[in-house]
Amino acid sequence: MKKALTLIELIFTIVIIAFVFMVIPRLFFISNKALFLSSKEDALFNMYSQMMDIAVKEYDENNTNYDDILLSGKNLLECNVSTGYRVGGFVGGRNCFNKINESNIGLDSNEPPRDDIDDFNNLKYDIYSGHKSYKLEIKVGYSDNWSEDNYSDKKLEFNFTNRLDNNHSQIKRIYVKVLDNNKTISTLDYYSANIGHAKIKSIKW
Repeated sequence: MKKALTLIELIFTIVIIAFVFMVIPRLFFISNKALFLSSKEDALFNMYSQMMDIAVKEYDENNTNYDDILLSGKNLLECNVSTGYRVGGFVGGRNCFNKINESNIGLDSNEPPRDDIDDFNNLKYDIYSGHKSYKLEIKVGYSDNWSEDNYSDKKLEFNFTNRLDNNHSQIKRIYVKVLDNNKTISTLDYYSANIGHAKIKSIKW
C-alpha cells in the first residue's frame, strides 16, 4: 500500500494549485468589471428613459389647459394676437386666440403632477444597480434658438445654445446628466418648441 506521493504526483498538484491561484483572481476581476459595466448601462438606460418621459410632456404649464401657441414677449416668430396666428400659420391651424403667456420655469421639482417639462426642473434622484449607486440630475430652462437678423433676411438658422434660465424664448432645453461620485459620466440634451396644439378629429397634435 502506497503511503506517500510520488514526485510526479507532487509536481502535478503544485501545477494545479498554481493554475487555480492564477485563474481565480482573473475570473473575479472579469466578473467585477462586467458587473460595473452592467450597472453603468443601467444608469445610462435610466437617463435615456427619463429624457423620453419628459419629451412627451406638455411644453409649458399653460399648455395643460390651453392649446395655444404661447406668447413669449419676443418679436421673433411671436404669435400675432391680432390675427391669432404665427407667421406661416393657416386658418384652422395652431393659434393664440386666448393670448396666453409662457410661464416661468419652476425653481424646484415639487409641483405634482409632473405634467409639463418645467415640473422636472432641478429633479435629482439616485439610481441603484447592484452594489453601485448613480445620481441623475435634470435641469429645464429657456434656450436661445435663432438669430433675428437671419430671420429678417429670410435665412432662418437655428442656433441652439446651452442657456438654461428664465429669459423667455420659443425653445426650452432639457438637460439630463448621470453622475458617479459627483463625476459626470454622461449627459443628454433635448429641445422642445413652443408650437401649441392643433386638433384633428378632437385629438391633439
